[in-house]
Amino acid sequence: MTRRSFNLETLNPKLLLIGGSFTIGAAGAVSAEDGAKLSGGTVTQTGSEDGRYLVTLDRTYKRVRPLAPLMIGPDDSAFPTTTGSDPQARLLTTSSFSIQFKRTDTQADTDPASGTVCTWFALVAKV
Repeated sequence: MTRRSFNLETLNPKLLLIGGSFTIGAAGAVSAEDGAKLSGGTVTQTGSEDGRYLVTLDRTYKRVRPLAPLMIGPDDSAFPTTTGSDPQARLLTTSSFSIQFKRTDTQADTDPASGTVCTWFALVAKV
């Protein structure tokens, strides 16, 4: 059996898949992240609304399509309904997008539990 790998550039050389992860600490703050050098973007907590994180890309692209962010963890805990456990992506510009965590019971914006890890991906057009 031959093993095949998937190469996005074979489909369209103008497209690039970038992504990274970040960890939530106390009060919803970003306690760790991959950083732009490794992932292609930097994540910061926004001060204006609970459960919102800004992903600032390392450059401006022709087009940005954030893909569904994924919540991982926290370890050995149930996924709560009273903290943010349903991450969604919101497109802002060709150089940034946001991730919004919301409660699963009320859909209200809220910070995820400390120890939560979020992975993000974006499909970007280089030219």
